[in-house]
Amino acid sequence: MSQTKNNITLGIASAALALTLYNFSMQSSSSISPAAEHQSKTDNTQTVQELAHVAEFKRKQDYSEMDNSALIARIEYLEERLLDIENQAFGAGASSGAIEETILAVLEEKERQDKQKRNEDNPVYGFYEDLPKDYDLKLKTDPEYANRISQDLRVKVLDQSLTPQERLSAMGQLQMNMYILNRTQDEMFDYETVDAVLEISRNSADDKLKVQALEVVAHSPVVDRRIAKSLQDIIEKEPNKYMKTMAAEGLMGQYYQADESNPEVKQQLANDILAMYDNANSAEVQAVMQRLIRDEELLRQIRRDAGR
Repeated sequence: MSQTKNNITLGIASAALALTLYNFSMQSSSSISPAAEHQSKTDNTQTVQELAHVAEFKRKQDYSEMDNSALIARIEYLEERLLDIENQAFGAGASSGAIEETILAVLEEKERQDKQKRNEDNPVYGFYEDLPKDYDLKLKTDPEYANRISQDLRVKVLDQSLTPQERLSAMGQLQMNMYILNRTQDEMFDYETVDAVLEISRNSADDKLKVQALEVVAHSPVVDRRIAKSLQDIIEKEPNKYMKTMAAEGLMGQYYQADESNPEVKQQLANDILAMYDNANSAEVQAVMQRLIRDEELLRQIRRDAGR
């Protein structure tokens, strides 16, 4: 029993030492000169190989070639090597300022990686973290600044040389700008920009981007018969039920926002909605629209706008 406990203890000790050395070597490499870093990496590699050699013996429980005394001696040697490497980076000659800079560099790199992950997870609104604190106020008080920012964003949305994530982020910011300025549509935010985002939703192989691009379009304040037709196609053809529902919400949004000064567009939208609401050829499409139009008064209003 004592022999078994010793073996387990030594195995854990060697594994823990390997982990400690690995973590330290990854964090300390930026604080030493290139020559010292090269030597440190070489030392680290040799030391890790030593630890791997020990761990292999422990895993196989083959103690014929290495008894406990030898294992203890090996671990003590490796502990000394780790101390030597630590001293190279943070020895007595290292100032507290150098140590602090290294720690800050590690934290900054961690923050950069976290930010990149957040942007990848939600590319539409990844721009938030980079906005200046007075961004809203500056848009409202400086028309030239607002116009320049919006123009730059529009160019990015339409620029197919950029990644879909970059274009979506630009569209999200452009849309936010319009809400901040209490505008629904202008020369910067129009059918062309919305259609560019719809193109991403239609053609992207990334399901996450497809959904997020469609969400942007569904909440767009731009009313256009062509946008409505694209949303209708998604409702009828898209197999993803969430995207069907989101496109249906976008179509209803087009109807709600349609200007009474253009009754022809309002009437056409109302007819499109009713055609899918009453669609006996596709129970799925019909169910999606009927879930959105549960209020009898709303249904009567749509029928009146359709001229029925």
